[in-house]
Amino acid sequence: MKISGFNIIEKLQKPNFWLCAIAVGLIIIQLDLAGKFIASLDAVTIRCLFWASILYLIWKKRDHLSLESDIISTFLGLLLIFVLLVKSLSLLWFDSIFVKISALISFLGLALIASGIRGLKQYIQEFTILLLLLSESLILGFINSNFNVSILAAKFSTFVLWYLGFTVSRQGVNVILPTGGIEIYPACSGLNAILILLQLSLLFILVFPIKIFHKIMLPIVAIFLGFVINIFRLVLMTLLVAASNHQGFEYWHEGAGSQIFSTFSILAFVYVCYWILQQYKSA
Repeated sequence: MKISGFNIIEKLQKPNFWLCAIAVGLIIIQLDLAGKFIASLDAVTIRCLFWASILYLIWKKRDHLSLESDIISTFLGLLLIFVLLVKSLSLLWFDSIFVKISALISFLGLALIASGIRGLKQYIQEFTILLLLLSESLILGFINSNFNVSILAAKFSTFVLWYLGFTVSRQGVNVILPTGGIEIYPACSGLNAILILLQLSLLFILVFPIKIFHKIMLPIVAIFLGFVINIFRLVLMTLLVAASNHQGFEYWHEGAGSQIFSTFSILAFVYVCYWILQQYKSA
């Protein structure tokens, strides 16, 4: 027991122990804030994956990291974390933007404490991953400015219904059956699923050393899976509206059913990533 107690005291005296403790605490706070203010299971899952990737990258290069800071850097790091903690205690419903950038603030503060201003260059990959997490609006803006996803979704949904033998027509973003139809807004067009899978594809590219072909292929596969899997959700909702099953429509539109299709698209993409990694293992 004495030896065990001595080891615990010895560990408590090491800076690395406190750095790990602060990191774990900050990550828990980030996930809690995401759960409360973003209120999306997909968003929380994505953040878990992003933080797991950051921890994985740091663990890989742990023996080569320079953990030497200075008084100014340490003070700045502690100040950033202090401001973050204080602000986290008094967040309002419109502070979702702060929640998004707080991940970057957390890691910047921790990196300053661990390695100082001069050592920030060691964490370029990690900062890139966190910037990627903040790029949701930029990615959505790029897609919306170059593609009318609602029209594309309406066209493909109409084609699938026609192929299945239904009498279907389309008017703009409206998919119409003889007894009812749906209007496809951007939020229902598959944009969210595409965004999630694009983020995962870029995350995979940053974390794993893969060939150029796979780096080009992954974002394309992400867009394809996110769009196509959502098409089947739209087809199902159209059929439910035509059958006057409004309860079923709401379930697949905004209820747990919408998460099922989103989860399925993520699992399909994860399988593609797993398949790519297997190619390198067998090579």
